[in-house]
Amino acid sequence: MPAHPMDSGSTNGSGSNTDSGSSPRRVRHAKEHHPYLSPRLWLLPLLVLLLLGGTGTALYIGGLGSPGNNLNHFPIAVVDEDAGAEATGGGREDLGATITDQMRQGFSRSDEIDLRVLSWDEARDQLEKGQIHAAVVIPESFSADALALVSGALSDSEVVRPSITVFTNPLAGPLASSLATNAVNPALEQANRNVGEQLTSAAQEAQSAAAAEQDRRLRAAGADLPTQLEQQLAPRVAGTSADLLNDPIQVTTTAYETPQEGTALGMGAFFYSVLLMVVGVAGSVAIHFLVDSRLGVLPIELGPRFVLGPPVRPPRWVTFLTKWGIVVLAALPTAGLMMWVAAAVGMPLPHGVWYFFTTWLSIVTVSAVAFSLITALGSAGMILSMIYVVFMGLPAASGVVPLEALPGFFRFIARGEPLYQMTMANRAVLYFDADASAGLQSGIIGMLILIAIAVAVGLVFAFGYERAFGRRRIPAVSA
Repeated sequence: MPAHPMDSGSTNGSGSNTDSGSSPRRVRHAKEHHPYLSPRLWLLPLLVLLLLGGTGTALYIGGLGSPGNNLNHFPIAVVDEDAGAEATGGGREDLGATITDQMRQGFSRSDEIDLRVLSWDEARDQLEKGQIHAAVVIPESFSADALALVSGALSDSEVVRPSITVFTNPLAGPLASSLATNAVNPALEQANRNVGEQLTSAAQEAQSAAAAEQDRRLRAAGADLPTQLEQQLAPRVAGTSADLLNDPIQVTTTAYETPQEGTALGMGAFFYSVLLMVVGVAGSVAIHFLVDSRLGVLPIELGPRFVLGPPVRPPRWVTFLTKWGIVVLAALPTAGLMMWVAAAVGMPLPHGVWYFFTTWLSIVTVSAVAFSLITALGSAGMILSMIYVVFMGLPAASGVVPLEALPGFFRFIARGEPLYQMTMANRAVLYFDADASAGLQSGIIGMLILIAIAVAVGLVFAFGYERAFGRRRIPAVSA
């Protein structure tokens, strides 16, 4: 008997409805929960975090951990102004020249210290441009004061200890000043011992000569004093005089120029450059997402909603230049605002026009590098920007540890790092009277070169992708 139409229809319809109704629910359920079970969802973020954490620690801590062990041509000056003096036994002594030669020979045994023998005018010029980290100054009266200790030790006359002044340069970096004093102190201690031995020997010779002269005079006068009494009457070196001869040199360490209030003890230029770097990187990433959202490439989430414009699909090179062009323009009021706020909280801002320019150029440089890497590598370019601009840039910037105290790898990459060029330019404007040779010229040129390279790389990849794939974005399906 044929089945009832309703039965057939009901059965078939029920079966059909069940299949057509439940299958999509199963598909939606699988699509909704399957990504959370995928190893890629968990492994890839873990690998990214491990990469950033391990790379950042190795670069930052490894680069800055032991600056004293990485000195390479660390610039220190010695200024010998000693005029020399007549020695007691005849002849002329120039102890300043002797100390200078000893320092030069000692430091020449390795490449750690670049000891520059300069005049005081030359040393001042290099201190004021941040080109040396310290200057050891031997004054004009050094030999005269040192030799006067010998005669003073055999009499009651007042004497002045010979002095050496070490002028540090905290505006070139507080840590650099510490490294400089640690480098020169052993040499000055050795000089102190050498001069002490020389003066002690001269005093002993003078004491023997004085005793012999006294004995000759007494005998010529017909006196016949007991030996013990003769020794008591003879001039001798003992007690405080002997201690002074053994430790004759007074070393004074002082800052050539004390940093102003609001300069973070000389690190304000570096801190400001780091701030510019953060603004440049973070701003570029934000603008990247905002522009791509308007172009219909990536959605932007706003709480429970997301914004995605209609797909426009402009050429990639247009997108790259549009994003960077937005930063170039937006960085102008941003630079002005940052300078106004910095001045409001107490940061001195000399040469405002120059500082506005270097502030603006710093943001533009970082953004050019970030957009270039994003254009070339997509989202992976953001991670590479963090590694290249931040993790590699912070140690190489020479803001904390001077370039001459960094491992060779960071000395090699420093001039290719935006933060290094930014710090050099900003420091020259803030602390060294915007002098071109103090780092302003090299910093500006360095940033312009980095901009040119970044724009060229971004355009090469943009045109290459356009030629190979057109304006399509190729989806990569993940399991």
